Amino acid sequence: MKPSRLFLSLMLVGLAHDSVAAESLTDAEREAIESRIQSLQAELRQLRGRLHDDTPSAHHTVVPDEEAHNQELEESVAKRRLLEQESEHNPFAITTHRRNYLLPLSYTSRPSERTINGVDNDVDADRMEMQFQFSAKFELADDLLPAGGDLYFGYTQRSWWQAYNTDASSPFRETNYEPEIFADFDNDWTIAGWTNIHNRLSLNHQSNGRSGEMSRSWNRVILTSTFVNDAWAVSLAPFWRVPESEDDDDNPDIEHFVGYGDVTVARRLFGDHEASLMWRGNPSSGNMGAQFDYSWPLFGKVRGHIQYYHGYGDSLIDYDRSVHRLGLGFSLNPLFSSGEFER
Repeated sequence: MKPSRLFLSLMLVGLAHDSVAAESLTDAEREAIESRIQSLQAELRQLRGRLHDDTPSAHHTVVPDEEAHNQELEESVAKRRLLEQESEHNPFAITTHRRNYLLPLSYTSRPSERTINGVDNDVDADRMEMQFQFSAKFELADDLLPAGGDLYFGYTQRSWWQAYNTDASSPFRETNYEPEIFADFDNDWTIAGWTNIHNRLSLNHQSNGRSGEMSRSWNRVILTSTFVNDAWAVSLAPFWRVPESEDDDDNPDIEHFVGYGDVTVARRLFGDHEASLMWRGNPSSGNMGAQFDYSWPLFGKVRGHIQYYHGYGDSLIDYDRSVHRLGLGFSLNPLFSSGEFER
């Protein structure tokens, strides 16, 4: 081979070697590039996180407030039903029915003197007394109809106790006994944003357990429907009085003062505070009655409770007397978690 060709061949081999060397990376260069890629990936994740935090979450976007409330409502009703269904497996299990409360301080503007005078004609009723209500129910049968429905026996007792009237031996001024049998039907119909969570049909007896001129009693068929919308609840409870003979009727004009049903509006406030207003009366006669309740968490499962009543129908003995009553004390079962919206 001629020297010129040999020289040319060596030059070509050298250029090829330089080209390959230029395209190859050293270990140090590779580590530097991989480190840079990892750094960029970390920065990208950080930027995506900031973008996600600045954008409404998918939960809020997909599930509106109304749907979230409905889910919470369904969970609350389901928990209540689970507790009530204990009676199916335990015949001695009872659950709360209406509110259970104790008002150690209850001031009444016009307490009835009739019951006190029956004990001692020389002693007047104190305006300051103690009031309490106990209410419970237990299940008799479940799934009455293909669409559901459970049968219950319920009992409610409200007492006005002259606990501080030692001159009259601290008698009970009035006690109202209210046994009833009712069928409960859970529901989830929604109309204009309001969900009808349950309906109740009850045969109700109410009396004060007395005889003669102080006897008060009546029987009713009551249909109660409860609707909720976010933190609001409305309970409609129209009733029909079972007719009695004139000789057996202790209070023939009671509808003239208390009307033909109760309407209750309740509102949840500040998380677990509750306010409710119950209205009853007969608009045609101008006789009305209203009760305001406010409760809040106090300690454990005990709640502070304020109750104010004004008008007719506060008790059976005073159904035809307009009174002002203000009470302060404690209650146990909140309206929204128990599913009840009645007095």
